[in-house]
Order: sequence, then C-alpha cells, then structure tokens
Amino acid sequence: MLKLKTGEKLRPKLFVANPQIRKLSKEMAIPSSSAYLFLLSFFTLSLFLAISTAESESELELVADLLALQSESKSGVIHLDDRTIAKFLTSPKTPRPYSILIFFDATQLHDKTELHLRELRQEFALVASSFITNHNNSNTKLFFADIEFRESQSSFHLFGVNSLPHIRLVGPTAKSLKDESEQMDQGDFSRLAESMAEFVESRTKLTVGPIHRPPILSKTQMGLIVALLLISSPFIAKKIFAGETLLHDPKIWLSGAVFIYFFSVSGAMHNIIRKMPMFLVDRNDPNKLIFFYQGSGMQLGAEGFAVGFLYTIVGLLLAFVTHLLVYVKNAKAKRVAMVFAICVSFWAVQKVIFLDNWKTGYGIHGFWPSSWN
Repeated sequence: MLKLKTGEKLRPKLFVANPQIRKLSKEMAIPSSSAYLFLLSFFTLSLFLAISTAESESELELVADLLALQSESKSGVIHLDDRTIAKFLTSPKTPRPYSILIFFDATQLHDKTELHLRELRQEFALVASSFITNHNNSNTKLFFADIEFRESQSSFHLFGVNSLPHIRLVGPTAKSLKDESEQMDQGDFSRLAESMAEFVESRTKLTVGPIHRPPILSKTQMGLIVALLLISSPFIAKKIFAGETLLHDPKIWLSGAVFIYFFSVSGAMHNIIRKMPMFLVDRNDPNKLIFFYQGSGMQLGAEGFAVGFLYTIVGLLLAFVTHLLVYVKNAKAKRVAMVFAICVSFWAVQKVIFLDNWKTGYGIHGFWPSSWN
C-alpha cells in the first residue's frame, strides 16, 4: 500500500513498457482495420436481416388481415374503400404477396337493367365463393373485392374507371393502379361467372375450378311440388283416359309447333343463356332506345325477335301454300294467293339479308351459272 508523506504532492508516474510489450502492441494494431470492416459488415447484415424480417412480418400481417376480412364476408368478397385500398395496394412495396380482383359497383345504378350490375355482382360473388371452396380456404395468392362508387370516388379516379360494369385485376407487381392493372373486356361479361373465371386463370395462372351454382329449387320447394303431383295425379289420370285434356286438342299442338319454330329462329335461347337485354339506352341521348346493335359481337333481344317474326311469316306462308291452298278449287284465287305469298316472303327475306349485312358487313351475292354466260 502506497503511503503519502505529509506535504508531499500526488504526481502521476510514467510507466515505460518493456520491449516485448511494445512489440505485442504493434502486432495487435495491424489487424485493427480488418476488424473494423468485419464489424461494419456484421452490423449491415444484421440490419438487412432485421429490415427483411420486418417486411416479411408486415406482408404476413396484410395477408392475415385480408383473410380475416374474407372470412367475415358470406361470399368471400372483401369490401374495400379508400382507406383499405391504400393499406393493401398503394402503401405496400411491390411485389406484393397477393393479387386482388376488384369489382367496381355503384348501387345507384342497380335500377338500370341494361347494365346488369346487380346480376354481375352476384356472379362475381359466385366465382369468389367457388374459388375459396375449391381451394379449401387455404389460398392466399388471390382475393376478391368490390368497391362502391359513393364510398370510394377517389379510388375510382385512381383506377381511371369512368364506366360500368368494370372488373380489374391488380397483380403483385402493379405499381400504377391505372396503367399496370389489367381490365376485363366488357364483351366477356355475357358469359358471366364462367368468363370471369377464365379471365382469372389466364392472368394469374391459378385454377378457379368448377363454379358451384345454387340449385334452382330448394329441398322445401321440391317437396311441395312432389306432394302436389301426388295429390293431383288421380284427377290428372282420369282426364287423360277420358280424352279431355289440352293435349288432345289439335289447335294446342299447332300453336306449340309455331311457337317452337319462332323460338328456334329468333335466338331466344341465346338471349336466355346470355341474359341479353331487349334494348339499350343510347349513351348520347338517354331518351333514345337502341333496339338494333351494329356489330357481330352482340345481339339484342328485340332484333332477335324481329328476325324470328320475319322467318315465322315465311314459314307460315309456306305451310299455307302447301297444306291449305291446295284445297282451293278456284284457279284465280290460287294464283292471287301464290303471288301474295311470294311477294311477302321475298320482302321478309330481303329484310333479314339487309339486317345481316348492316350488322356484320357480310353481303350475299347471287351468281348466274357459268354455262349461261
């Protein structure tokens, strides 16, 4: 223990290291720069891993939020607004771990039957529920969502949507929602859920699977129908054996034959399957209705019925000439009726050819036999 004498001041003492210690210090000073670089690299790598982990956790949180919103929806369609569009699409960095198929809706336009918004929204929900069911609620690559115009006008502007119906797919790498997202062609809406599923499969390379449509009649309705048939079967059988039913009336069969002919040539089955409107409202003049659509990709119900009516006239005149006119004994009356049938038939066929040429641009030309030249 060091003791201080009275009046002695405390002064620092210098220690001189021996040569071996000095040599060791120099040797340790040489790799100091390498150690610095090692520490810097280690710190950078740790920071990068931390940032990557935070980003992956953020992406997992977004997917978890989308799954939670999807589970809250009965059909699996997530309802988005301006806030959730920013949360799931504009704010996250690309590539995002998911794609979103968006249906743009406007409840104030549901009353306009020519747009079919209500029906298309139901078909969109049908595709969403079928996709989720076919993938056993385990798919996190694609989500279905809708946006309502009154709630999210800024989002409509962000996507550049100015007409309905409108469906758009936002892929993982889409930065600009207007320019880099993919719009579904409006001409494909006629096939409803099936065309939407094909659009998804062609753009995302994911399989939608079969569309699960609800049955037309519920089990309760089917039970009531069966019960009514069982109750009324004795009365129906009695009428059939007595020959007093409508099926025994020749006029009913004749009317049914004419109806089936008209139904087959008017494109009514096409209108039913594709749910085509009878007419459209002119966009330039809302007070004007369009009954004939120019273009081969679409046929309205009214023009189909018009062509069917012309075909039916020709068919009825041909049936009149071959089955009724032969019983007329007056030769002059026969000639007048024949000329009338030919003129009306020629006029009807000419109208059909004119309409076909106006719609498609294809013309029908007659050619004389080459031997007549």
